Amino acid sequence: MYRRLESAIGAGHWQGAVARQEEAIRSNHFLGDYLRSEYAIAYQLDRLRRLVAGFGTVPHEACNDPSIFPSLAFAAQVLEVLERSTVKQARAFVKRVRTAFSSSENMHGLRLELQAATHFARRGQRVVWHRVNNGGSFDLLIEDLGPSGLEVECKSISENKGRKIHRLAALEFWGELWRDLAGVAQNLRSGLAVVLTVPYRLPEDAGERAALAREVVARIVAGSGAALGGGAEVRIEPFDPAKIEAAKDTGREELRKAIDAATGTANREAAVYGTPAGGMLAFVMQSAVEDDVLDQVFATLDDSAARQFTRKRGALFWVALQGIDADQLLSVHEQDSDPGEQPTALRLGVNNFLNRAPGHIVGVVFSSRSGLFPAVDGSTDSGGTTNFFLKEESPLWHASFRGPLRAAGMTE
Repeated sequence: MYRRLESAIGAGHWQGAVARQEEAIRSNHFLGDYLRSEYAIAYQLDRLRRLVAGFGTVPHEACNDPSIFPSLAFAAQVLEVLERSTVKQARAFVKRVRTAFSSSENMHGLRLELQAATHFARRGQRVVWHRVNNGGSFDLLIEDLGPSGLEVECKSISENKGRKIHRLAALEFWGELWRDLAGVAQNLRSGLAVVLTVPYRLPEDAGERAALAREVVARIVAGSGAALGGGAEVRIEPFDPAKIEAAKDTGREELRKAIDAATGTANREAAVYGTPAGGMLAFVMQSAVEDDVLDQVFATLDDSAARQFTRKRGALFWVALQGIDADQLLSVHEQDSDPGEQPTALRLGVNNFLNRAPGHIVGVVFSSRSGLFPAVDGSTDSGGTTNFFLKEESPLWHASFRGPLRAAGMTE
């Protein structure tokens, strides 16, 4: 399978993507986990490339390694699309796949389309990649659903959507700060919370960013907070590091709560460093302007609903929330399914959206960040937990739409 993908796409595309990320990581090692996760498919395929170069093939034991399953699923999906395509369609799709290796956003978008297409194809539907033309600019047409098909538009929502402080910018600023802070922090024997609040976003200009970093370091050395240049402010307070230490092995949610409690913040970008002297530095970056994540998600759907569909067929949104994993989305569904619990913000938001959406919109599917879960036949599927919300009162609703959305791996 790997050789077929390499022949069709070219190994240089994933090899180049990995080389670019490794160059960035060498200049700031704090980027490592983030970039290797964002470009996971490229890294996995490059690992297969190196195995083939060394052994002439992919060893059997490597094929059973779950860490490469996402790339194998990606390869299988890409090759299946190519097999079903005309020569012209295949040429365009190869270009699309190659472009996906140029940025994590492009790859997330492509994988989402493949996930949606695979879902319908596995349930016996005829799926066509829709070419942008006067008949709408949606992504997929499920030809044999409804009187004349179901239009599907895929939206990959970055974890940065609606957030003023983006993850990559935060890691880049922390790396810049650390160059001047490392020597100072080594001798810290207690817990020190440092909270930087900027007026809107972290500075994009390199000079302004460096100046802000120097000001923050100066306040840490002084041991007290103050107003900084450009409207920024830093707050510095002691805390007991034992609570964060105790939460390290209890899961992501408990660790997040411990960091929030120590810093007096709520779900902000944070870096935590345990010092050789037994202390701990917790550095948090936040904006004075509140995040509006769900508002921005539904604003994106409002815009798309008005302009990307033909309005002649039922239309479905397939939305990937990249900042949410499968367990988190399942937890949202469980809360919304419990009559004794308050509805989640996601449930309220999608209900409001469907109430105001144009008549051709028949539903929204929410998918978690891509992962692996058991498929209905007992094999391994690629995707994540999926919640769907249908609008059966739509004038373009058809009973056949419901069947494929009631299959395994989806919750209503």
